[in-house]
Amino acid sequence: ISELKTGPFGTQFSAKEYVSDGVPVINVKNIGYGNIISEDFDYVGDNTLERLSEHKLKTGDIVFGRKGSVDRHCLITKEQDGWMQGSDCIRVRLTDASVYPNFISYYLLTDTVKAKINNSAVGSTMASLNTDILGDIDIRLPSCGEQYKIATALSMIDKKIETNNMINDYLAYQSLMVA
Repeated sequence: ISELKTGPFGTQFSAKEYVSDGVPVINVKNIGYGNIISEDFDYVGDNTLERLSEHKLKTGDIVFGRKGSVDRHCLITKEQDGWMQGSDCIRVRLTDASVYPNFISYYLLTDTVKAKINNSAVGSTMASLNTDILGDIDIRLPSCGEQYKIATALSMIDKKIETNNMINDYLAYQSLMVA
């Protein structure tokens, strides 16, 4: 249901090609659990992005880090469409139109899948992920309509949690100001 692509490395791309302002690059440090950590982005210029256009991200792509916390991934939204996949990342691009990317992202966050990824990771010093490990994940797919309903319900819960956390942070700040 997908194609997997490892990020540019070696002679394809060098860290000296990063620029101070340009197109954001999703690197391992920017990958959370289903979300993007939007702090400390690296950037590339348009010429570098066009030269490495096979690593340009599209809405619905899912990006994993290849090293460290290998069970983390982020879902690319419209806001990140056209950004670049980093060197130490693996991009999952869904090829089946009946598969809903948000559902797959939530599915990949289940304890069973995260355990499978962690247990399959290679490397004695630091866990490493490869396309064979990701390609070996079995996914139970309900109908497209059911995928949408499940992902929408989970997304609404996530938004409520985020709102509650913001309220809690605000209230904690206010209580410090009063004290």
